[in-house]
Amino acid sequence: MTKESKKRWMRNFGIGCVLLFAVCGIAFLYLREMRRDLIEECEQELLNGVQQSARDVSGEIKERFATLDTIQDLVSQSYEIGQEAADSLESARERYGMSCLGVVDKNYIYYDSSGESVTDTPHRQIDLALSGESSVAYVNDGYASAGVVFVMPYWRNGEIAGAICSQYPLNDISMEPESKRLEVAEMIVNSAGELLSASDKFEEYVGSELTWEAVSRDGEELAQKDWLETEISERQSAVTSAKNRFGKQIWFAVAQVPDYEDFYVIHFTNSKIMETKIENAMVWAYLLLALMAVCMLCLAFGAVIAYRKKQKEIYKAAYEDPLTKIPSKTKHKLDAQVLINRQDRKYAYVTFDINNFKYINEMFGYEYGNRLLIHIAEVIKEFVEEGELYAHISGDNFALLLKDEGSQEELSRRISKLFEAIIACKEPDGTLRLCTLKFSCGVYRIEGAMDINHVRANANMARTECKKQVFDEIVYYDEVLKTRRVEERELEYDAENALKNGEFLVYFQPKYDTVTEQIIGAEALIRWKHSSRGMLPPDAFIPLFEANGFIIELDMYVLEKVCELIATWAKEGIPLMCISVNLSRTHLYAKNLVEQLADVVKKYGIPPHYIEFELTESAFYEENGTLLQIMEAIKEQGFRLSMDDFGSGYSSLNLLRRLPVDVLKLDKEFFNDCDGEKDIDRGKQIVMHVISMAKDLEMSVLAEGVETKVQKEFLKEAECDMIQGYYYAKPMIVSEFEQLYRKQETS
Repeated sequence: MTKESKKRWMRNFGIGCVLLFAVCGIAFLYLREMRRDLIEECEQELLNGVQQSARDVSGEIKERFATLDTIQDLVSQSYEIGQEAADSLESARERYGMSCLGVVDKNYIYYDSSGESVTDTPHRQIDLALSGESSVAYVNDGYASAGVVFVMPYWRNGEIAGAICSQYPLNDISMEPESKRLEVAEMIVNSAGELLSASDKFEEYVGSELTWEAVSRDGEELAQKDWLETEISERQSAVTSAKNRFGKQIWFAVAQVPDYEDFYVIHFTNSKIMETKIENAMVWAYLLLALMAVCMLCLAFGAVIAYRKKQKEIYKAAYEDPLTKIPSKTKHKLDAQVLINRQDRKYAYVTFDINNFKYINEMFGYEYGNRLLIHIAEVIKEFVEEGELYAHISGDNFALLLKDEGSQEELSRRISKLFEAIIACKEPDGTLRLCTLKFSCGVYRIEGAMDINHVRANANMARTECKKQVFDEIVYYDEVLKTRRVEERELEYDAENALKNGEFLVYFQPKYDTVTEQIIGAEALIRWKHSSRGMLPPDAFIPLFEANGFIIELDMYVLEKVCELIATWAKEGIPLMCISVNLSRTHLYAKNLVEQLADVVKKYGIPPHYIEFELTESAFYEENGTLLQIMEAIKEQGFRLSMDDFGSGYSSLNLLRRLPVDVLKLDKEFFNDCDGEKDIDRGKQIVMHVISMAKDLEMSVLAEGVETKVQKEFLKEAECDMIQGYYYAKPMIVSEFEQLYRKQETS
């Protein structure tokens, strides 16, 4: 691991630790908040429970009054108030579980169903009944033992004759409270603090040594009623905080019984029980947090392992060529820059490739081509010395940084030995039999510290120049190439302004029908009338623009001009013809190409079949699924397609079967011998069969570069459809072509 990698790793580790502490801190705060929420939930549950119990008690009291009212109606119809009426109530008392049931006359004499009578009955509830009101109260004196008394008017013949009274034992109107999370004890008291009922679990949850009086006192000098009134007014039926009563922490909530304001329901729970429930929930939270922590550690550990593995994969992907297993372009540039900057010795940058490698792939297959590249890489590894570099740049392009401490001739001899070794060597099993190889090699002898990109550009320029040479296999970057490079950079700089200023001119070269010898179409060509250099031939700028991508703008410029001209002809009533426009190989893979082409035609309202796009033969040697899809998409828009320069390279006739082209353009090299002395018959036979084959595939055939009458007559005899060349007309400016075409149409 490099020093920079270690620093990066330590930085990432530190960030990871900070994040881990942050997560732990957030988890701690979350647990605190969770505990607070759990306490609030328990308090709310306690409050909801006591309020529900208060409503239930209210309903129970109303039900007891309804029962007493039914009994009163039945008895009052048959009996005057007195002992006889009281005696008739005994069966009802037993049925409804009352401890006492009787009637009271206006003289406050109480007649009980058991046959006993009391002459000194308390007046408060009786007075309310005699005034027409029902009441419920806690009693602890009088005839019976302590209990809850229900008193209501005794109606006889539409008048109040007295009161009917029933008494229930304490605890009879209470019900065990329900709680999902808490174990709760319940009390029902009146406003005086007198106990009406208490649940069986009161002692279990509150303590056997505690009485209601002890629990309800908040200091010995305060009365129970004062404490209740204060608690209710302050809390408004809310849950109290835990209060220490005789060494016990108790949570409780108070709720007034609806419609019966003298009664209150109180729910208690021991804080230990409440805390236990909370802690149980917290235990699961802690376990979950611990599980998350373990998972985070596992993830962190896994992330470290994955990171290290990924780093290795990235390094391998970035710095090792996947096919040849030697350093990649990226790795080579970094290492080469370091060596160049050191300036402890002189170096030469060498880049080379195999001429016509695409055709080798086409003829022998891509598997053979890959094995050849692997073979070259193995030879290079044995060739280079310590302190030198090598790499597979792309395709069949390799680069080396060699020591250059001798003469140019010595360096050339060493490079030539490398090429000889490549050709001479075979694979150990003898399966790779090398075909004849020719290399194009460019060399730049480095002078001082330089940017590696500049070094590579100079070597690549020399390699490109080498491809133009017939005999030279190695070309050195020199002043001539330097001057040419400066000129090319100037052209690149001038291109944008030249396009805006109209320096690029569209020329038309007519296409003639072979039989009628009439113009039936034209090819649009681009020329550059440079502001300072004058008219430049296409070879001076087209390859340059194909390399830097400016050719895309140029293609679209020509298409615009052609569409504009066809639209003008349509308005003037001139018969329209199909005009072909060159589409560069670079442009084929431009984003939204098909949409852009279609938009231009729609802009001028031209039927798409009047536009034909010409693709050079070399573009088809990169034929793949993507290219085929692009071509089919262009055809779907209604455009025509043609294969230009057919016969200029190693044309694969099998491609014609697969590619959706409408026109096959024969290169002039195909029939140059037709008016010569050598192999005339054989050459004619080849041309005739190619034309016949194209027609069988429903393609039109155009012969370009026709310059003589003999060639024209032969092509006519071979049934070639169209002719284009100097025999009829050179490329001309648009106005001259229009004049020629108008003259034909009017004659």
